[in-house]
Amino acid sequence: MGRRNSAKGNLWLIVGLAILALVLMIPKEVWIALFWIAVLCGCAWWAWRKANAPHGNKLPSPDVEAAPPTSGKTLAELIADSRRPAPRHVPTIRSTPAPRAPTSASPPVRASRPVPVPDRPAPATEPVRVRISSLTDAPSPATTIRQREPPRWIPLGETVSIRGQEIRGGGFYFGTPRRYEQAWASTVDPTLPYSTHPDWCGEGLNYWPRYAGIGERERGTFLAFLNSERSANTVGISYVFLYFYGLEHRLLRGLPKNDRGREEGEQIISEIQRLQRCYGTNASFRRYSDDLLTTARFVLSISTQVATAVDSDRWGTAEQLAAAQLVAARQPLPTDLAFLWTRAISDEARSSTWDVVLPELKLRFSQLYRSSYPDGLQIQPGRSKYKLNYRWASPDGGLDTIETDLPDITRTVAPMRPLIALMQQAVNDLTPLRRVRRSKDATELAELAAMPETLRALNTPESFKPLEARIDSALADTAFARLSTKELLEACNRGHLAKVGKRDATTLAQALEAIGYGMEPDVRFLGQPLAVDGTLVVFRLPHDASRSPSPAYSAAMLMIQSALAVAGSGDEISESELLAVTHAIEAQFALPERERQRLEAHVHWLLKHPPSIGRLDGRVRLLPQPQREAFASVLVDIAGADGHVSPAEVRIIERFYRALALEPSRMHADLHHASMGTTNRTTGRGAPAVLDADVIAEKLAETARVQSVLAKIFADEESAPNIPVAGSIADVASTPSETRRQVAGLDPDHSALLESILQSDRDEWPRQEFESACEGLGLLPDGAMEMLNEASFSQAGEALLEGNDPLYINDYARSELRATLPETNTEPA
Repeated sequence: MGRRNSAKGNLWLIVGLAILALVLMIPKEVWIALFWIAVLCGCAWWAWRKANAPHGNKLPSPDVEAAPPTSGKTLAELIADSRRPAPRHVPTIRSTPAPRAPTSASPPVRASRPVPVPDRPAPATEPVRVRISSLTDAPSPATTIRQREPPRWIPLGETVSIRGQEIRGGGFYFGTPRRYEQAWASTVDPTLPYSTHPDWCGEGLNYWPRYAGIGERERGTFLAFLNSERSANTVGISYVFLYFYGLEHRLLRGLPKNDRGREEGEQIISEIQRLQRCYGTNASFRRYSDDLLTTARFVLSISTQVATAVDSDRWGTAEQLAAAQLVAARQPLPTDLAFLWTRAISDEARSSTWDVVLPELKLRFSQLYRSSYPDGLQIQPGRSKYKLNYRWASPDGGLDTIETDLPDITRTVAPMRPLIALMQQAVNDLTPLRRVRRSKDATELAELAAMPETLRALNTPESFKPLEARIDSALADTAFARLSTKELLEACNRGHLAKVGKRDATTLAQALEAIGYGMEPDVRFLGQPLAVDGTLVVFRLPHDASRSPSPAYSAAMLMIQSALAVAGSGDEISESELLAVTHAIEAQFALPERERQRLEAHVHWLLKHPPSIGRLDGRVRLLPQPQREAFASVLVDIAGADGHVSPAEVRIIERFYRALALEPSRMHADLHHASMGTTNRTTGRGAPAVLDADVIAEKLAETARVQSVLAKIFADEESAPNIPVAGSIADVASTPSETRRQVAGLDPDHSALLESILQSDRDEWPRQEFESACEGLGLLPDGAMEMLNEASFSQAGEALLEGNDPLYINDYARSELRATLPETNTEPA
């Protein structure tokens, strides 16, 4: 045995000497290279250990070297420190700094958090110390923990620890799902890794985020949000929804069915209301949270009081429940709730195209509703029961249907028909305003003019205040004041107009009405078109002012025009002649005060702008024979009102006698009686002629031709083109095809259709009338409309026909296309 051990020892000695010999044979250059390789390997290993050493799991981690453990750092500083490389240490004691005022780099922190009992702990004034005994006690956030606890609800105000990091405040599910049924979207799984580099915008989140399905950066951000005051306006709304999912699940499916569950439900409701104050500007979050609050209150029977008012613009769950409760209690509907319900079941009003006039629509409906039902309308309940349908915000829920004992208002139609009629009236009143606001050239003036009369005074823009003050000052000592047209246009931001068209003049008149004033000439009352460099007369409107001329007013205007033409044919118009005109208005037509005031204003304007005699004598022939006698009698009275008749006045009266088909020989006798103050002049039948306003009104209603003539009678020859008036657009079909002209490069049929539109001053045409005209010409309505608009674009740069039913005429395009019409003489022979 000793010999064997000695041989084995000698063998090891020989091997060692051989290895030593080999080592001695290595050159020293190799030894130097091996030394430096070892040094480099050691440095690399040290750096690797330094970079990957486990450390505290703060969200995000603070820079220990930059700040002592005893001083707190804001969340913004922690995020900034986490984004730059810095030496990392593994201390045995780590601290959670107290929150401070937020900066733009991180979500701001609320100074206080009004959460019901149990309250969330107030922010610590000293660092909260979490002891870690060794490196293995604080696993890296990037690693997965195998510890598995089933999901449980963390009540509001409680604290849990995730990888050594405390999450304060509660209000979420915490644990590892063991079954598919427990895999709720908002459950915080502590076994999943997270990153300390936050993504506050939530760019990596999808529409329905799940905590288990989002990335590590998003998980870390969500945990940081939970550990904050949960009120930052810089955090992405997806993180708020992920937190909301847990509150939703707890309210509807997780609360115990006892008083304790009801108390906790009230706490969660208060928390959701706080979130609404912070994030309610997001429409989606506001809608889902409103529906959850309504459903939760109903399920938990928290609020049993019947709602008498709502503060919303949508027909949601809360509004439907409020309406059902009112119907069940047999109480009348308040105005705002009646509006929402009626709009929801109205075919036209519920369209999103009416959102541009939603405030005005609600106000107009309220006016009509209060006028028709001062105490509100009571809806009789039906037999069917209302089912509350709640659609979950979380992807876990889907749709929940809750049976109720309330009447089903979604099937109530017949009792709501009176309100549907009111809504339709409001829609009709606001159609012009909607059209203006949806157009590309909407202005405050155009909007004000397009509003219903009952809304104009309530919506006067601030820019009109100087204009109102200017007119009020001008009317301080007089009933009528003269202002320049340009001054009014500039006050209404329309001073750039080179020409005042009929639509612009109408808009200006309606805008003045909104602030309580009228103007003459007014194209709506058969007035002459405005001239930019001209003047107009303004006056105060009575509260019951007319908005359109009556037949008697139209006939009286014709009389006034002719009478002033006679009175103004001398050197000047005397005061007595002006009084005679006023007396003729009062005695012959018995006009109400509101129309008499407008006529007097027009007379004041005519004193500086006398009418054209050439356009009047051909119009008076339209009067029936008895009215011609009375008309001549009034003219003679006016001419002799000052005690004498000038030769110029005699020539004018003689011209009118011929136009009236009266014997000129009677004129001298009538003038003699007028100059002697005789009031009883006989007609051919021996009785005084009396102007019968009823007969004139009946005659005006007989034919559209007479109305068109009266509407154009005051247009001066220089300002209005001599274009024949078409009574109906469909009349063009009766024109022989061989006599039709070609206009604007169109074929004869399309030219005839275009010419008939241009020959009328109407602003709109019924769709049926347009289609009838196209049918008579053998044209397709849509194709004809397109052809006319193409011709209009080539001539004026704008479409001629707009809308669908009725068709609206572009006034500017019509005036430009009229210039392309061949000259025709339409003066009466």
